[in-house]
Amino acid sequence: MAILRLAPAGGLEQHALRLAAILAARGHEVAFLTTRPPAGQAPAGVDIQLLRTRGASNHGRLAAFAEDARRAAHGFDRTVAFHAIPGFDLVFCADPSRSRPPAPRSLMPRYRTYARLEREALGPAGRSLALCLSSAQRDAFVRNNQTPAERLVLLPPTVDRLASDPDVATPTARDEARSRLGLGGATAVWLWMGLQPKTKGLDRAFAALAAAPSARLVVTGLDPASRPGGPARAEARRLGVDARVAWLGFCSPQQLRHAKAAADLLLHPSRADVTGTVILEAMASGLPVITTAVCGYGEHVIAADAGVVLPEPFRAADLAAALARATPDRLAAWSANALAYARRDELYTGLERAADAIEGAALAQTG
Repeated sequence: MAILRLAPAGGLEQHALRLAAILAARGHEVAFLTTRPPAGQAPAGVDIQLLRTRGASNHGRLAAFAEDARRAAHGFDRTVAFHAIPGFDLVFCADPSRSRPPAPRSLMPRYRTYARLEREALGPAGRSLALCLSSAQRDAFVRNNQTPAERLVLLPPTVDRLASDPDVATPTARDEARSRLGLGGATAVWLWMGLQPKTKGLDRAFAALAAAPSARLVVTGLDPASRPGGPARAEARRLGVDARVAWLGFCSPQQLRHAKAAADLLLHPSRADVTGTVILEAMASGLPVITTAVCGYGEHVIAADAGVVLPEPFRAADLAAALARATPDRLAAWSANALAYARRDELYTGLERAADAIEGAALAQTG
């Protein structure tokens, strides 16, 4: 399994580690090729093999990693990349299609590099089986790369069943969590989860917070002292809302449980998100969701009637209207709907199906 880095543990990295653990539990010997090991222990039975980081830019590092990992993967029975890079048996596709960037991005080295790697991996001349996380993403690969349909596998959602925690959706749990987090006097508490503040719309959440003086915002995942966190906190200060933001950074499972229990809703006004796994994780804890139509898993919010999916293009007025709709009675109804929807077993099987596809591809090649 090849992934540029396993730390910090964002959504892609967590998916990679969970999938590796599933395959190891099935009796396979699993190795990661990466430039940065996970912050904690690797799953039992999973070997970490470090490659040297090369390149002066993000796209340069990915291109160099693609070359180095492809060479280092020689001799394995099955190879899986977690980026759209060529030379691997399977590609776990967590990013949107980037092979046809609009002008003027198509002239920039960064986007030309991403486009070239994707076309080589998923175009008709490639050989990789693509594991897709949303129908919109799959359709974009076909449209942009003419990827043959037989090389595309659409996975069910990849929510960790451990994220399902209906016990947090009670008034007692909410009051205890708000007291623990110093939010006892707040009339409205919103939760934002992520590592990429711009992409996941944290600035949009701050702007909404500035227009709602009685609300508080809990930020998890993003460390305000980190490289991306520093500018985000500066933006909160510029808007005069930093005193109403609880910065929790990267949370333990128990801390994340408190954050979900304290919140009235998940605010996920993302600019780009193939899926938005945090959406279903929130719903599995009875948390209503306000998100954007660019998120693949927004369709589950609509199907469950568990919140609001904002249309594109994004408008701050639409977000303000959605938050105004979140009255106590409506929040209670959305929460009940989210919990009922989250009982569906298929929401938790995506990585098991990915493991099946990896094993099936191995059988197809050796059979």
